[in-house]
Amino acid sequence: MGKKTFCALLWLMCAVSGFCASVSFQIVQHNDSMSSVCNSVLVIEDEILNSFFNSGYIVSNSPASMSSSAAQDKKLWNLGYSEAIEGSFDDFIQIHLYFNESTAKNTQTVALGMIDKIGWKIVSLKNGKTVEEKTKSIKKTMGADTEDNVRLFAKDFAVYIQGVLRKK
Repeated sequence: MGKKTFCALLWLMCAVSGFCASVSFQIVQHNDSMSSVCNSVLVIEDEILNSFFNSGYIVSNSPASMSSSAAQDKKLWNLGYSEAIEGSFDDFIQIHLYFNESTAKNTQTVALGMIDKIGWKIVSLKNGKTVEEKTKSIKKTMGADTEDNVRLFAKDFAVYIQGVLRKK
């Protein structure tokens, strides 16, 4: 059974019982000098997906993508938003990760220090209104920067977003 079919069936079961919230998200990587989506993005994507799922959400995501322009951002937004609407999700979240230029060729390393800031936009698909749109600088870790730092950051971010969604 495909990922989309599984998510659709799970969503349908929860919709019938009336208690599951659903969310679709997309991560966009910004760094003109990277040639592919880096491992830090993939770890963040995985942790956000797991956090929402473990909190009882029906969750799906568009594949992590790269962007180097506002036009590309808009194209990715339209694609992710359309997929979320087609999947009958409650909310769509686009997350932008801005990497510092010193990480240009360092796509295999997983470290929080590679990312300068994060931006996000949450839209309710029920009414089309923006729930929240923000950008935040990422504090640099002290000492060893590990994959665990990235996972903790992503989990904390997902918990924050879940709080925003509960308050809407």
